[in-house]
Amino acid sequence: MNSVYQKLSSFYNLTKPGITRMVVLTTSTGYYLAIPESSLEYFSVLSHFYRLFLAIAGSTLICAGSCVLNNYIERDIDKLMKRTMNRALPSGNISAGSGLLYGIVLSVFGAVCLFFVNYLTLLIAIATWVSYVVIYTPLKRKSVLSLFVGAIPGALPMLGGWTAYKNSIEAPAIVLFGIMFIWQLPHFLSLSWMYKKDYERGGFIMTVVVDDSGKRVSTETLIYCLLLLPVSLALWQIGVVGIVYAIGAIVLNLIFIGFALKFRLDRTHDNARATLLSSYFFLTGLIILMFLNKL
Repeated sequence: MNSVYQKLSSFYNLTKPGITRMVVLTTSTGYYLAIPESSLEYFSVLSHFYRLFLAIAGSTLICAGSCVLNNYIERDIDKLMKRTMNRALPSGNISAGSGLLYGIVLSVFGAVCLFFVNYLTLLIAIATWVSYVVIYTPLKRKSVLSLFVGAIPGALPMLGGWTAYKNSIEAPAIVLFGIMFIWQLPHFLSLSWMYKKDYERGGFIMTVVVDDSGKRVSTETLIYCLLLLPVSLALWQIGVVGIVYAIGAIVLNLIFIGFALKFRLDRTHDNARATLLSSYFFLTGLIILMFLNKL
């Protein structure tokens, strides 16, 4: 019984649950903000629940499939890094062939779900998959530009949530994409400083690997945090959310900037971790405000 549970747990962890849970949250947020009428009125129709379910399920399965395939491609590299050597594929808990098939099946099922939503959302999900699996995964070992390329698949699900309802890309959807895109930059930079040695062992060509002092990493982290302030407020300026969101967004941004500034002044592991944790607090708080103060 324990072996069955361990095997199922290994398959589950291959999907990178933290990332897939984030996709559920961001897709739901994009969809919710796109609904022009009252949520109670909209969801009083059963078919609307079905549409939302397909949008979330499809986006999540596409994301999960791409994460599994990322694990499959990097299984030999993961053996070199302490934080990844015990993952299911490098440890041998799951065979490479099983991992490959699993990733493909999840991706195909996700695409089928989104086919019944609309073609635009399906194309966005395919772009998410391609940018993560085909472009970002190999680019990490070739160029520091992988930081920006990797932020694209992380930002697209929020956009896909919007198009799942609207079937069009409008200004609010672009702002939502921008928030998610920029947020990932300081989030990952602070994370990368915490695991600098691991990324060096893995042979990745990343900012943290070529920055021994951490000055560049911490400076960029602070800059991107500063950029988040006007971008997150743009959602209020174009009339999607109200003044409560705007005030809350300013407070959340100042907290995030404060931790990033502390990391810039003192580039320790603890300050990088504090910045990383504050990034989660920022995004969670911002999304809660979106739900509470939608116009």
